[in-house]
Amino acid sequence: MAGFSVAQNMENLGRYLRRARFVMLPNRYGETPILRARFNDAVFVSLRHRYLFTSNEKVANSTLRATFQSLECNGHLPRHYKPFKRWTGPLLQPSDIGEFPALLNDPGIRKFCVVRHPYTRLISCFRDKFEREPRGAGYRRKMRELGLPCRKKLGFGEFLEAVSRQPQQLMNSHWRIQYYNVFMDRIHYGEIIRYEELPERLPRLLTELYHKADAGAVLTRHRQEKSSDALVEQYFTPELKALAHEVYGLDFQTFGYVP
Repeated sequence: MAGFSVAQNMENLGRYLRRARFVMLPNRYGETPILRARFNDAVFVSLRHRYLFTSNEKVANSTLRATFQSLECNGHLPRHYKPFKRWTGPLLQPSDIGEFPALLNDPGIRKFCVVRHPYTRLISCFRDKFEREPRGAGYRRKMRELGLPCRKKLGFGEFLEAVSRQPQQLMNSHWRIQYYNVFMDRIHYGEIIRYEELPERLPRLLTELYHKADAGAVLTRHRQEKSSDALVEQYFTPELKALAHEVYGLDFQTFGYVP
């Protein structure tokens, strides 16, 4: 913590303790501490610019988080900022807001999220988490989550079959059903943006929220050289498409995607 001011340290500690309280005490945002932590860490709030957005893994998540966190502090992130320690960033969590239920119901707070076609989201997840590093610690951890042997080389069909056996509450957020990943059962969104339309929509959205229209405002992170959108027929057989539609039926139905 050397080089950090006492005020910074105390603010971080206060936010961390509020997060712990939100996670450990029963509330309407999750039936278990794990589910409450997921909600609290996925929802980003700007009181200054009057908006709320929910992160969604494998849907430009790192790019959106980096872009909005940076814009919220005019590009000057705190020295103590860590991307996945939400209590160190300028955008707030639900646990930071005393009257969060009122904010959630406030029509003056803009609420949005980004979703993606289930096929290409699954491909992106598989490429990133199981093909890119097939022997690393992250790979082994996710194999355990799927109930598969850690040393096994996983095929896409085996991955999807293992996912199909999981209840959504136990799914890793990178392949969880998006309906639950963005808390459609708890948040009423004013706008649901399709990932496929994001390159056109995001610059306009930044202008609307922050008056930033220049391309440099978007902080692109973790892009694959080849888009997963072009690989559907390479990864999916008709049988796997049918299985994906069965598992992710809520996403197809809710967000209007065609199998």
